[in-house]
Amino acid sequence: MQVPPLTPSSRLRSSISSSRALLPEIRPQGSRRIFLSRVPFLAMTGLVALLAGSPASLSWADALSWADASAAQAQAARAPESDSWGEVGFLGQFESDLDDDGSFDVFGGYARGQFSVRLGEDVRIRTIGSYHGVAYEFDDEPTIAGSELKPWNTIHVARLNPLLDLRLNDRWRIFGGPLLEASLENGGDLTNGLKPGGLVGAEVRIAPTLKLGLGVLGVAEIEDGFYLQPLLLLDWKPTDALSVHAESWTTRGGRFEIAYRAVSWLELAAGVEYRRERFRLKERTISTSPPPPVFRTGSKGIGEDRAVIPSLRISFLPDLAFLGETVGEMRIDVEAGVALAGDLRIEDSDGSQIQTLGYDPAPNLAIRFRIPL
Repeated sequence: MQVPPLTPSSRLRSSISSSRALLPEIRPQGSRRIFLSRVPFLAMTGLVALLAGSPASLSWADALSWADASAAQAQAARAPESDSWGEVGFLGQFESDLDDDGSFDVFGGYARGQFSVRLGEDVRIRTIGSYHGVAYEFDDEPTIAGSELKPWNTIHVARLNPLLDLRLNDRWRIFGGPLLEASLENGGDLTNGLKPGGLVGAEVRIAPTLKLGLGVLGVAEIEDGFYLQPLLLLDWKPTDALSVHAESWTTRGGRFEIAYRAVSWLELAAGVEYRRERFRLKERTISTSPPPPVFRTGSKGIGEDRAVIPSLRISFLPDLAFLGETVGEMRIDVEAGVALAGDLRIEDSDGSQIQTLGYDPAPNLAIRFRIPL
């Protein structure tokens, strides 16, 4: 019987299948996945496969279809995502000039996590907590109320949000719970920086790869009445490798992101974030009466930092093993962006605006490490 000749695309599939069959032979004994040693081998395999076929016959659609299929197979083989996780990170905003005079930069770190306890098949309690501390360094002090001085130094922000999560059926779930935030300058009075509140919402699975959540978040903002913010959660996977995510979960702002999982251990993303941090000041008093506005020591004024930050992210996602078993997926993010339309806002202890200091576009960098718990 005459064997039909191989087409370029079938030669590509045959080369890939043959190379996959060789992978177990080069793995160390007892090891499930070793990503760093695979990279040069897979690169060589891909090059051989491409040389085996005709480059003119391999379309971009074929390449994307193969990448989607590879990501889907890798995802199916992984352990399910853990309900509990922990994350630590470093963040920095490099030097930027203020509109009038002076310049500043911001550096700090943070930790956050989620601990989940299931009370039944359809009920769980999630406790989400976070802390970040950032130091504002004003190299050339801006002029505020006629004097050159630093508006603030190190800011501490902590958030705690226990949530009751109830699944109604295969499509719907509802959630809600109290929210407690504290945001203040180093050495400030904790009670003056507290922002109690809560959130409530519902999530619906519109399609197997599309979930949408809506709700409302409200807190007693520092000298700004009761602050209400729409709550939005969006998770959509148009393909196995492509995902769209949006969230507005805290008073700090919201984020929209599109991510592409090129291979099982690598993800690329582009997004934009709105950042709004409002905090109680400690070291100086800001007063508008009598005019002109003045700073006085021993204050309890208010500061606010706002910006829009477009960014690019690369994430490495190795499997995390314990006693020889895969327990989840570790995540290492490196994200770079630029703060646009940024301003520093200063108010007196009653929330009356004293001054707004706009600043030039500022490069941002964040590095994060997450593990399942």
